[in-house]
Amino acid sequence: MKKIMSVFAICGAMFLSACDSNAGAQNGDTVVIDFAGYLDGVAFEGGTAQNFPLVLGSGQFVPGFEEQLVGMEKGETRDINITFPENYVPDLAGKDVVFTVTVNDIVKAE
Repeated sequence: MKKIMSVFAICGAMFLSACDSNAGAQNGDTVVIDFAGYLDGVAFEGGTAQNFPLVLGSGQFVPGFEEQLVGMEKGETRDINITFPENYVPDLAGKDVVFTVTVNDIVKAE
């Protein structure tokens, strides 16, 4: 009987963690974010937004940005390091930048 209860406890814990809305943002989820981009510590034009809805995995942002948001939780702030592609706007092409991102909300994918 002890073994059966132990199996149910493990399976139940796995089910809860898979369905837990606090598991962090995943691909397909919409994150509502505030962000500010910095080049050499200075905010750059066009690199700031508030309450921006972004579907993770949509490819809407430069490569590497969305991937670093996966796992973030509501209320969390994180610095995202990105190197802009060489074919980006001339002032930022090939440059290393840091985006400070705060997740205001997560809307789970259906």
